[in-house]
Amino acid sequence: LPIVGDAFDRLARSLERVGSGKLREPLVVGAVGTFAVGWLLPRLEDFRRTHPFVELRLSTNNNRVDLAAEGLDFSIRFGNGAWNGLDATELFEAPLTPLCTPELAATLHAPQDLGALTLLRSYRQDEWSRWFEAAGMEAPANFASAIVFDSSLAMMEAAEQGAGVALAPALMFSRQLSKGSIRRPFQASISLGSYWLTKLKSRETTAAMSAFADWITSLEPDRRSAPS
Repeated sequence: LPIVGDAFDRLARSLERVGSGKLREPLVVGAVGTFAVGWLLPRLEDFRRTHPFVELRLSTNNNRVDLAAEGLDFSIRFGNGAWNGLDATELFEAPLTPLCTPELAATLHAPQDLGALTLLRSYRQDEWSRWFEAAGMEAPANFASAIVFDSSLAMMEAAEQGAGVALAPALMFSRQLSKGSIRRPFQASISLGSYWLTKLKSRETTAAMSAFADWITSLEPDRRSAPS
C-alpha cells in the first residue's frame, strides 16, 4: 500500500505542476505543534525565499502521526528516533526546564519552593521527578498531582496565564522569554529526547524533499533566523 500510494502521490504532483502552469513542487510536512509554532514558523520565510520552486504544505499534530495515511512527505517528531518503517534524521535536543510568569518566578529562590505551586507537565509521568533529581533534590509531594496536557502549547498558555509552573523546552518558547512574558527561574534542565525529521523508508525522495532536508539540517537550533 505505501508503494502504490507513493506512485499516486507522485502522479498527483505531476498533474498539479502541469495544470497550474508553474514549476512548483508540493511538499507536505507534518510537525508536532510545539516545534511548528516555536521554531519552524519564524524560519519559513528563509526557506520560501531560497527555495521558490517548493510549495510547502504544513500540518501540525501532537506527536502522533501516520505518514502513509496522511500523505506526508516528512514528519517532524519528538522522541528517540526509533520508529518502525521510518528513516529518521536527528535535528536537535530541546531540554525541559521550569517556565512560569515573572510573578511566580519572583517567589522561587530554590527548587524546594516549587512544592508550594501547581506544576504543569505533559503525558510523560516521570518528567518532574527527573528534573528534581537533576536539580539535586527529591520531588515534593505535589508533583504527583500535576496538571497534565497533551500539548506543550496549551501547557505554556496555561503557564502564561499564571496557572502554574510548566516543565517545557525553553528553546521552543524563546519569543516569550525574550519579551518577558515568561521566565526561567532555574538553570537545571533534563533531556528526554530530540526532534527528528522522519520519512517513510518506502518514500522516493523528491527534489523538494531533498531541498527541505538540506535546509532544515543546516540550521543551528538557537541561531540563524531565530525569533527575536
